[in-house]
Amino acid sequence: MRSDVALAEPYIIRISSLYDARGIHDVSRPHRLNFSALIYITEGEGVHYIDHQRYTVRTGTLLTLGRNQIHSFAKNRSVDGYVLPFNCTFLSSASNDPYFDVMIAALSHINCLPSIGDDIDHLFSTMAAEFASTSEFKVEIIRGLLRSIMLKSVVPAFKAHYDDAPPVVTSNEFYRLKHFVDSHFSDRPSSLDIALALGKSVKQLDKLAKSHAGESVKELVDGRVLLEAKRLLAFSQYSIADIAAQLGFNEATNMTKFFKRHTDVSPKDFRQLCRMGLRQK
Repeated sequence: MRSDVALAEPYIIRISSLYDARGIHDVSRPHRLNFSALIYITEGEGVHYIDHQRYTVRTGTLLTLGRNQIHSFAKNRSVDGYVLPFNCTFLSSASNDPYFDVMIAALSHINCLPSIGDDIDHLFSTMAAEFASTSEFKVEIIRGLLRSIMLKSVVPAFKAHYDDAPPVVTSNEFYRLKHFVDSHFSDRPSSLDIALALGKSVKQLDKLAKSHAGESVKELVDGRVLLEAKRLLAFSQYSIADIAAQLGFNEATNMTKFFKRHTDVSPKDFRQLCRMGLRQK
């Protein structure tokens, strides 16, 4: 797996152009994103892989990817549409944006909307045209269109399917907490370690985490470690012992116990299921 470089600004590209520019082998190789992305299918039918999941896509399907997620296109291109990569901070309209947290959470949790309406299709067409414009307001128009797509489709789906969906409130503090967990999860930091790093008490951070994600700080860290374990088991060639070491476990057996406690299957069995195409959530 390779890491893509961070984006300076968003852009839009057709899936067919992406295949032509980068080649089938490149786009079909699992790779991790250092940014977020929307993929909207406008024609055809096929498959797409996000983390350890395989999704069937067709005309009208919207795929969403959050930062650090791993994805790959199918080796045989059978669809076309738009790919829109962007930094998550581009979604924010202001420092106190009341919708930012929920949009970021939705990006990582709702990876596939099988069929979206004509209104969203129109927003994508309008956005594609705007990218080619020379308007002095181009950036803000694109930001508004992207926020509209998120708030009209992805966020409602997230809030409908997850009881712990964060409320629509301003919370740069929670974003800082999530960013710290994303950056340091492999060190297996304790709640106290994180509290000291962020200048908060453990009680304050747990209250913040529970009010926005329905989980304690420890559960946020464990969830991020588990997700990374699944990604590495599904896509990498690392041994289970190597993965355990990368994720801060002293022994592979400790990771096995951790993984089995959260998933009811062993890392070895999970990897086998992934290779058989029977991926689990």
